[in-house]
Amino acid sequence: MMDLFKKNSFILGGVLGAISPAILYVIINAIINLLSDKYTNGIPLITEHNIILVSVFLNMLVFTTYIHKAPYDKTGRGVMLITFVYTGIYFIWRFRQFMD
Repeated sequence: MMDLFKKNSFILGGVLGAISPAILYVIINAIINLLSDKYTNGIPLITEHNIILVSVFLNMLVFTTYIHKAPYDKTGRGVMLITFVYTGIYFIWRFRQFMD
């Protein structure tokens, strides 16, 4: 199983870059909901758009892991491309909210 992550593939980087923010979003959202229920009686501590932004930003950890290892530059580029795409989608979504 771990050999799967040791491939130098642009597609693998794209898949990792697409999946990791979704997983991070679920984890961060669950933690924030638990803390909000416990400490503020259900009032959200952090808004949803900030959780999305943090989960996309933390995708840079995956990128850094792959880009600093010599034979995995294609995988790092795939993660970087998907991170830029997610960031662009996020900013378009946020600016549309401001315009409405």
